[in-house]
Amino acid sequence: MAESEATADAETDAPARARVLVVDDMPENIEVLAAALQATCEVFFATSGEEAIRIAVTQRVELILLDIMMPEVDGYEVCRLLKLDPALAEIPVIFVTAKTGVEDESKGFAVGAVDYITKPITPLLVQARVRTHSELRAARERLKSMAAVDVLTGIPNRPAFDEVLARELQRTRVDAAPLTLMLLGLDDFRAFNDSVGYRAGDRCLQQLARLLRRRSARALDFGARYAAAVFGLVCPDTDRPQAEDLARDLLNRVAGLAPVFGDGPSRLPLTASISGITLEGAAAAPGAAPPSAERLAEEAERLLAKAQRAGHNQLWISSWSDLLA
Repeated sequence: MAESEATADAETDAPARARVLVVDDMPENIEVLAAALQATCEVFFATSGEEAIRIAVTQRVELILLDIMMPEVDGYEVCRLLKLDPALAEIPVIFVTAKTGVEDESKGFAVGAVDYITKPITPLLVQARVRTHSELRAARERLKSMAAVDVLTGIPNRPAFDEVLARELQRTRVDAAPLTLMLLGLDDFRAFNDSVGYRAGDRCLQQLARLLRRRSARALDFGARYAAAVFGLVCPDTDRPQAEDLARDLLNRVAGLAPVFGDGPSRLPLTASISGITLEGAAAAPGAAPPSAERLAEEAERLLAKAQRAGHNQLWISSWSDLLA
């Protein structure tokens, strides 16, 4: 393995810093919590309930420290609203408050909080509680991921892909960031299997899965096995030119896998085609009505089928607005 790829894999294996959102209308409280967490966590801040919900969606936070006593919308209501949203409901919420009565705690747990931290704030206690709930969430995610992994390739499966695509589409409604869905399909894979054998075909799919895991551009990109010989990529914050650059790189790397399986006269070359749809501009503007995850995926499937009928090694990427024109 090349040194650069070994470094990339090592970085992938490094433990990620927990993404924690601190919500409090008092700057001094935010400063204390930030000082306690910034060494081990990536910390985001909000001073109102509305801002907290927006940041929870756009920044993919993993844990929320939430003050109860805030003007306009209090912490109880913010927590309740978070739990009503399927995309946010599983984020653990810890209330940070001077309220210590049994009724206050009962109300907090009733709306979905997992723990309490009382004021005045003790940094060591904050660190311990955040560490505990981050580890619990990671354990739950590991259990969940076991059911969301494709057995052959070891990368996420189609249900996991559908869930991530739906979540990212919701995010585009909030922050108007571009989003690209790409499908990579191996060309004439049945004939390729007949040529190299089914075991070699399986190894080919495994190699391609490893390639996607290393080469999906950025940490936020999400790759999965979409169908038999089709892989899907969800690429947040990716416009059409960026998507085309990524797609060209992937097609070149797929072609580079051919020597692994032999390239003799009796064996077919390994190629892939890519379709993609980008939501940007008016389609991603706040208040716009972007397509459902199912509709977007169906259009990408149709585009991939057209690309593969046109030949091998095709790259067809369109914007959503162009498809509607």
